[in-house]
Amino acid sequence: MAVRLHDPRIEQRFAWHPLCTDGDPPIARWPNEPARMLPESCHLSQTAVQRFYRYQACVYDSTRWMILHGRRRAVERLRLQRDSKALVIGCGTGLDFRYFLERLDPERGRLTGVDFSADMLARAERRVVASGWSNVELVQADATELALGRRFHAILFSYSLTMIPEWATAVDRAYAHLQPGGRLVVHDFGTFGGWGPLGPIMRTWLRLNHVETQRPYLDKLNRVFANLETTRWLGGYNFTAVGRRLSDDLGG
Repeated sequence: MAVRLHDPRIEQRFAWHPLCTDGDPPIARWPNEPARMLPESCHLSQTAVQRFYRYQACVYDSTRWMILHGRRRAVERLRLQRDSKALVIGCGTGLDFRYFLERLDPERGRLTGVDFSADMLARAERRVVASGWSNVELVQADATELALGRRFHAILFSYSLTMIPEWATAVDRAYAHLQPGGRLVVHDFGTFGGWGPLGPIMRTWLRLNHVETQRPYLDKLNRVFANLETTRWLGGYNFTAVGRRLSDDLGG
């Protein structure tokens, strides 16, 4: 059974949204979960990205296989051990969870999924329950204010960093949650530099879907990780950056 964690500063109940009309039953709420009113500045559901995913949650699993390539390879780059504690930032509906859980021991390994969207997390919760995964936690939180109170052996951003407006802060918060010796992998859309006239078309289409491909992601990651390894795929369709925290320093 999945376990709900709460970021004490940013918290929201999971809820079934009426736009999801595929006939599935609502997700059960956690027993005895207290309701809490948040100040307007903390209402996660008010952001443009969350409004976007309120609908997208319903169709995400049936459409993203066409565009989110290389996710299994990204998880492989984390070099998980059977007892690893892993964190996925921007976990969405949990599409990548199976790649983790086929490597983690169900008793000793642990996977935590964080997302900004309650609607996406409701889908992830359903996936966890249906699959019988007992070592998965789901957290609704803003990646730029992440404060889970513990560190992880492995952290993954998979097609999520490019959707975070304050993405550099999200990298810093992820680094703060990484154990010395731990690995952070960013796997995301590239700049389509090798796509000729199709490159601007792809970048524009992604921007309309809240994805910004031309920010200096690798410059930031190179400042944080002295040992960053980067690979690109299919003319810049996506990139995978792998960094390892060598010490207990503060990063860049």
